Amino acid sequence: MNYEIWQWAILVIILTPSTILDIKKHEINIWLVSVGLLAGIILRALLCGMPSIGQCIFQFIPGVVMLVVACLAKGCIGTGDGLMCLFLGSVLSVMEVILSVFSGFLVASLYGLVMIMFKKLNRKSQIPFVPFMYIGVIICGIV
Repeated sequence: MNYEIWQWAILVIILTPSTILDIKKHEINIWLVSVGLLAGIILRALLCGMPSIGQCIFQFIPGVVMLVVACLAKGCIGTGDGLMCLFLGSVLSVMEVILSVFSGFLVASLYGLVMIMFKKLNRKSQIPFVPFMYIGVIICGIV
């Protein structure tokens, strides 16, 4: 079995409904993220071999960093975004997660600037980040 096919299947199955929910209600379904996290860990173990404890810890560093930032910078980044980043760490490599999140931040920034220019948002407006993280994952997959 090809890991990449299963990897993209899990990403699409989890990120698509999470994106829709984040856009509509500004919330993340913790059960959906948990199922995706567990599926990613199991898939990686079955198709790529059982990772060491160090590898497991290393792949979740970006998600842990986002969760810490979510706790420290109240309101800037949601806890759900950090949990979604943990999910990405279970499916993607650390560099792919970092590239996806960075690309998502870049696209979100451009979107925010355009929306501020057209007076649709102001500087204090909150926008859902999971759709931009999804775009970042797609960018990462293309690059």
